Amino acid sequence: MVAKWAEGGEARAYVTADPAQGIGAMIQGLGSLSYGELAGERIKLGLMLHDPEEEHDCFSDNTDKSHLYDTVGIRNVYLGSYKRIDGSVVSGPSVSELVAARDADLDAEIKAKLQTTLDAMEQMSARAENVEAYDQMIGSGNEEGNAVVQAAIDGLIDQTRSIERAVAVLDLDAIDFEGSDSLDDPNAVFQ
Repeated sequence: MVAKWAEGGEARAYVTADPAQGIGAMIQGLGSLSYGELAGERIKLGLMLHDPEEEHDCFSDNTDKSHLYDTVGIRNVYLGSYKRIDGSVVSGPSVSELVAARDADLDAEIKAKLQTTLDAMEQMSARAENVEAYDQMIGSGNEEGNAVVQAAIDGLIDQTRSIERAVAVLDLDAIDFEGSDSLDDPNAVFQ
């Protein structure tokens, strides 16, 4: 991974050789992680099945933290900013700045939705620390726990819809975000 992103590395070359291709890859990553991967395969599937073995980190019981920090990562990429463990901040040009230059309202909308999702994830993580583990939250009959998890899913789906709009605003080629049967065809999950 380090070699691929180092100077002259394959991943770095892919995103820097053509600016539109690089921005498109970032937007595709933001949307795919938000929707198909995180909202769908990592969260909704387990909630639908009420199966503790479908939680992302079933062996470490750390799923709530994984989901929370995936969400932080999505926001960090969009904002072009990362806070290190020591509190220092690394920042640079951002997707947010590109979107804002063309549609300030859409940028504000995306930022607000990213924050709404982060708030839902923080609530889910706090519940996992103070009330019940994540695998209990997704359990059958746990209406309150299920609702907390569903709020995180809803936030991810909602932010994806706004991220999709950024594709047109930035004049990028069509981007296919990763989907998920649990979101796109729930009946297929039970077949």
